Amino acid sequence: MKMVPGFFWGLVLILIGLAIIFRVVFDVNLLRIIIAVLIILFGIRILVGKNWMPERSQKEHDTFFSDRTYSEIPEDKTEYNVIFGKSVYDFTGHDSILREPVKIKINVVFGAAVIKINPDMPVRIKSEAVFGGSRMPDGNTVAFGSINYTTRSFIENTPHLYIESDVVFGGIEIMEK
Repeated sequence: MKMVPGFFWGLVLILIGLAIIFRVVFDVNLLRIIIAVLIILFGIRILVGKNWMPERSQKEHDTFFSDRTYSEIPEDKTEYNVIFGKSVYDFTGHDSILREPVKIKINVVFGAAVIKINPDMPVRIKSEAVFGGSRMPDGNTVAFGSINYTTRSFIENTPHLYIESDVVFGGIEIMEK
């Protein structure tokens, strides 16, 4: 789910423009129809009791309408996505010495993520939030904008875990454990 912010906001503006045109020209409130359809689909999902999205469209690191826990060793250039769900990423049980830099990306849209890190492992985190929340272990938070955090064992230009996170209408909490 690589989505450029320009593409996302462009799509949002186009949809808002179409909603205004439909409202003025056809006297149809498109926004209310879309919200009603989403509520109906969510109700059907609750009644059915299982995931109605095709499994083949989901990647192993994606969480849609469910809860998942990851305790794997993160591989370089891995991307995790949480959409209308919750994921817990536990990176505390791994060796605190990294042989090479590892960069992962975590995207949260209308969901929640908890990232547990080892304070003895060199970790650098950059989190960007848009109408969401991102809380770092030192208590700093961001609701709209960007925030950076490094563990006390982080040294520039040495192998470390780099976590890049984006959150839109959701929340991310990073915990040292």
